[in-house]
Amino acid sequence: MAALRKRLLRYLLVAILTLALVLVCAPLLTAAGVRGWVWWATRGQKLSCKIDGIDAPLFRPVTLRGVRLTGNAEVRIDVTAPRLTIGLNLGSIFRMRGHAIHSLVAENVRAQIHRNQEKPFFPRSAWSSFQRLLPDTFKLTDFDLQVEQGDTSVALHGLTATGSPVENGQFQIREAAISSPHLRQQFSELRGATTWQDDRLTISALTLARGMDLRSLTVDLSQLNQERLGLEADIDAFHGKIRANVSDDWTSQPSNWDAAGSANDVSLEQTLQALGFTDQIHGLLHACKFTFRGNFHDPKHATASLWTELTRLSWHRRAADVIMIGASLYNQQIQLQQLYVKQSANQLSASGEAVFPAGNFDWFNPNFGGNISASITDLGAFANLFGAEPGDFSGKIAIEGTINASDRKFGGHLAATGAGLSLFQAQFESLGAKFSLTSKAFQVEQLELHRQKDFVRGEGTIELTGDHVYSGKATIAAAKLSDYAGLIPVDWQGIVTDGRIEADWTGHGKAGSHFGNVRLHGAGVRTMEKAGLAPFNAEIDAEYSPGSMFFRQAHLANEHASLNGFVTLASGYTQVQGLAFDLNGKPVLRGNVFLPVSASQLSRIPLGDTADTDQKADFDLNVEAVDLRELSSAVLTKGGWSGKFATRLSIFGAIGALQGWADFHGSDVSLPNDSARFSFDGETRFVSGTMQSKTSLQFNGSDPIVAEGNVPLFAREHETPPKPDAVSLNVNFPALFLARLPRFATRDTFRDGILSGRISVTGPRNHPAISGDVQLTGGKFNPARVHLSDVSGRIVFQDHEATVEFLNLADDMEKIGVKLSAEAPLHILAPQPDVKCVNDIKIVPIAPGSVAMTADAIGVVGSMGKKSWSLTIDNHTAPPENSQGTPSPTVKAIPLCLGASENGSPVVFGVEPTAPPTPEKTRPRKKPRHH
Repeated sequence: MAALRKRLLRYLLVAILTLALVLVCAPLLTAAGVRGWVWWATRGQKLSCKIDGIDAPLFRPVTLRGVRLTGNAEVRIDVTAPRLTIGLNLGSIFRMRGHAIHSLVAENVRAQIHRNQEKPFFPRSAWSSFQRLLPDTFKLTDFDLQVEQGDTSVALHGLTATGSPVENGQFQIREAAISSPHLRQQFSELRGATTWQDDRLTISALTLARGMDLRSLTVDLSQLNQERLGLEADIDAFHGKIRANVSDDWTSQPSNWDAAGSANDVSLEQTLQALGFTDQIHGLLHACKFTFRGNFHDPKHATASLWTELTRLSWHRRAADVIMIGASLYNQQIQLQQLYVKQSANQLSASGEAVFPAGNFDWFNPNFGGNISASITDLGAFANLFGAEPGDFSGKIAIEGTINASDRKFGGHLAATGAGLSLFQAQFESLGAKFSLTSKAFQVEQLELHRQKDFVRGEGTIELTGDHVYSGKATIAAAKLSDYAGLIPVDWQGIVTDGRIEADWTGHGKAGSHFGNVRLHGAGVRTMEKAGLAPFNAEIDAEYSPGSMFFRQAHLANEHASLNGFVTLASGYTQVQGLAFDLNGKPVLRGNVFLPVSASQLSRIPLGDTADTDQKADFDLNVEAVDLRELSSAVLTKGGWSGKFATRLSIFGAIGALQGWADFHGSDVSLPNDSARFSFDGETRFVSGTMQSKTSLQFNGSDPIVAEGNVPLFAREHETPPKPDAVSLNVNFPALFLARLPRFATRDTFRDGILSGRISVTGPRNHPAISGDVQLTGGKFNPARVHLSDVSGRIVFQDHEATVEFLNLADDMEKIGVKLSAEAPLHILAPQPDVKCVNDIKIVPIAPGSVAMTADAIGVVGSMGKKSWSLTIDNHTAPPENSQGTPSPTVKAIPLCLGASENGSPVVFGVEPTAPPTPEKTRPRKKPRHH
């Protein structure tokens, strides 16, 4: 017995020592165990967790200090918690089941989640761990969460929530914000109650806005370990109800969704405004039910149904009384039970069914069938429902038809009739149209629009397979073209404005290859009202083919004038043959023109860059002496020219090396609304692409202006640059009396004065030198244009510089201002803002990129005979960042006290040095192609 008692005592002492050792080492073991478990849980989960310190007192919750959870490039997560208090459930930890955390208290947690990919955030094994970490009870205080995905972001600030399985908790958010392209809203001071039981969190009695209450929102986390998440919502929205039940099962990829919802008597305007939708939509969602089961990215294997009824719907100036839609998707078959639109007396209904394509290429082999019926008494309102502008359409129209397709065989027929129609403000009394669809072609059997004796008739066919071969014809008759201005193509509006036309078109072809004929007869045609052209008759007969259009007849005429010719517009050239213009039965213009440039490129300068080098230009024109007054009265309705004009020219050769000659003569010419007359004579020779010309221009009462020189024409940019003496031009004008010049020369700027001078321009075409002088004597300005009375001066040009030898201005000298603008940026280096006056002005070079205020202009303002002169500095102050304003100009005036070194300060401007001009880059001339 003694031995037994000793043995028992020995065991008891060992147990006591062991228990004591465990109690002493428990905090250290617990802290080490928590760190080890965190490392094990995040290992291979694309996450990393850092903990600054762990306090594990005996029989008390564990405190984690400085916790930070971060993800990698695939999982962008950043969670920081300065302090977490966790009550561990050791029994569950050792049994490896149930919740590992009994209680959780977290304060000032900040979490950011950026979703930038469609891949799963975590591997499948992680979700079991996440569910085990759900606490039995929790308390969150001042929790901030921000979630971003694409253009959508959700932010919660100041979230406080508690949860317990035995009592209701509280829920409070200081501010919640949602932002997306179509939804922007903020909620403040949201308060509600929570229920946390069986891993289901329910938030209830939450008022989002006045009239909109969240009765309950349940987040089901009970199947998180099975990769399934559920959500249920029950909302009272402005006397209406919204119910939704959504769950996502991502056990397999892609994930499967199961959604169902309903709504009734929901005000769209109030609900969407409360939720922060940017679009304004009015109306009532009277009833709606929807279901969806499957994956949104694989709809052919999903099932869905929708039934909705909208009443009094309006948005963006569009309105409808009722819109009803009923549709379902099941077993890869789409069925449209009903599409019904009612808008006042307008009604449209459609129904049908189709088989969902099994593969991508099966979209081109659809199987569907359906009916459509419409009775529209207000076409304008109905077209506005689909985006048309108000006033573009009006009238009545009725549509009936069927359409079906199966096994690549199409069939169907559609008929439309209308009355009292207005199409883009063009009025028509009736419309008749019939369309048919077969397995091979779409056919317009009949298309007719009538208005009194005006009409449009057309028919045609286009094949649905192969090269889409088409053919068709149309006839148009309009007694007054201005009645159909809205139907004229934009490019022609303003060119053709009125007149009676009759036109026929026939055409055929296929994609990229079109052939056809156009015949047009016009009477009293009016064009370009600003030019004041008189009405004329037109006879056009043209045919077009790929790359060209040939006018076999192009005749424009009125009772006094006639223009005729044969015109060819091709992709590589423009040609006019047999050009003839007669005036009152007398021949005025005869000739032919060939340009190796397409008509669409004629406005390009220089022409040498667009011309076909394998073809040569040819100009042969002769204009007999014509009375400009007679010509003006024949082709213009207002104003007119006067005098005589004649010209002859014969030019041929490549665009860059033209040869030939031209001369032109004019006598006693005057422009419309201008009595000043002038005469001119010129002779020009073209030698190897250079124009050698001598021209004399004389205004009545002045000495003639004589210009003589050589100028290169149409040189290609990539050719060798001209020689330094390529441009040689001399202009001499001994005495021009400004008061007698035409308005186009003086712009009514001068009342009197004599302008004289001699100018010589020589050197490379792109940078010639100028020498000579220009002098103005006794100049008097028009007071309505310039606030100066008298001006005289002389400018001397020498190479690339000009010198003003003298400039005399006379006016009321009470106030004079001179402003100078710099070509390069002018930076203000001094003075300081508090300077009293300026005693000197300096300009110094500065390094490029220096930071300083920039001056737009500087000036001097003052009065003659007084000392009150000031230096003005103009600059622009940029608007505040992110504003929509424009820079606001500011002018700072500083008194001048030149020479006073004691009281003043100098103004210093900095100018960045400019680089010398870069020589023009050239490329070698292309060698001509040989055939």
